[in-house]
Amino acid sequence: MTRTAIAAVVLRRPAVLVGRVVAVRAYVRPWVRLHVELSDGTEIAGLAPGVRLRVEGIPSIENETIIMLNPHYVFVPDEAQSE
Repeated sequence: MTRTAIAAVVLRRPAVLVGRVVAVRAYVRPWVRLHVELSDGTEIAGLAPGVRLRVEGIPSIENETIIMLNPHYVFVPDEAQSE
């Protein structure tokens, strides 16, 4: 099986991903699991701290933090830039 870029992965299909571990977290509730964040070095163009996004999805709460897994997102221009 050949390597697949993380962004090109097809859901529910076998894939081989290669990357660098950038974060590891262990959880015990609501079930025991290990969350490992893997990066292949690619980034979403334009996505950086300070950029405005509009996101749409299903929010949930984890460790007293609101999260949204795999939301649909759109870049939103700053109001000053759109005038």
